[in-house]
Amino acid sequence: MECLRSNCSDIFDVFYKYCDIISERNPSNMKESLSLLLRSIDERRRARDTTLGDIVRLMPCLNLSDDSQFNCFYDFVFFICRENGQKCIAVHRALSAWKIVLHGRFRLLDQWCDFVQKHQKHNISEDTWQQLLAFSRCVREDLGGYDPKGAWPVLIDDFVEHMHRTIEIAGCSENKSMCCSISNTFSGLNLLPGSKRKTLEDDSLEGEMVSDSSEYQQDMMQLKRQKNNLYEDSNRHNIRGCVQTSVCAVEGSLSKGFEGYLSIGSPFQLNHKNRAS
Repeated sequence: MECLRSNCSDIFDVFYKYCDIISERNPSNMKESLSLLLRSIDERRRARDTTLGDIVRLMPCLNLSDDSQFNCFYDFVFFICRENGQKCIAVHRALSAWKIVLHGRFRLLDQWCDFVQKHQKHNISEDTWQQLLAFSRCVREDLGGYDPKGAWPVLIDDFVEHMHRTIEIAGCSENKSMCCSISNTFSGLNLLPGSKRKTLEDDSLEGEMVSDSSEYQQDMMQLKRQKNNLYEDSNRHNIRGCVQTSVCAVEGSLSKGFEGYLSIGSPFQLNHKNRAS
C-alpha cells in the first residue's frame, strides 16, 4: 500500500503499518518493528500532540462493525497512547480514549470511567485495557454474565464489587422512599400509641355528655347560692337560743330541696335514661 511509508507522517499510515506488523508471525521482529513505530510517533507527538483527535479522525474510515478490525483498532489506540516507550498509559489518557472508542459499545462506560477516575491511582496496563473490551462484551448492565472465578484484572473485580454496593444502596433508598411516600399519603392516620380514631357516634356522645355536665354544674351552682342565701338570712335574724333551731331549719330545707331536685331528675339523669331506653 502507498500509505505504508516509513516516515508515518499520517495517522492512517501509522494504523496500517501497525496492522502489518501485528500480522507478522515473528515475535522478535514484531517487537523491534513496534518499537521503531512508537519512536516515530513520539517524535511526531513532541511537535504536536493530536493523538485523541487522530483517533476520532480515523474511526469513520474503518469498518468497525467487523470484530477483527475493531479488535486491531482497539489495540492500536492503546499503542499510540503510550508515551516515551512506556508499557502503560496514564489514567487520564485511558479515560479519554475509552470514552471515544467504547461509546455505544459498553453499557457501563460512564460508571466505569467514573470509578476509574476516583479509585485508580496507577497507570493502566495493556492487560487491563484488553480485558475491559472482553468485559464490555460479555457482561450485561445488571452485571449478569460476570464470572467471579474468571481471570479478570483486579481493577475490574473492584469495579464489579463497587457496582454491587451501588445497586444495593439504590435498592434500599428506593424502598425507603416508597415507605416514606406511603406514610405521607396516609399522614392523617398517624396515631399516637394507645390512641384511636373517633367515630361520629363517639363525637356525638361526647358532645351530649359535655352538655349534660354543663347543665348539672349550673344547677349545683344555683343550689349553692340558695344555701348561702339561707345562711345569711338566718344570721340576720339570729337571736340567743334560736341558732340551733335556725341551723336545723336550714339543713332541713336544704334536704327537702335536694330530695325534690333528685325526685324531678336532673338533665344529666334524664338524658342518660333516655339513651338507655
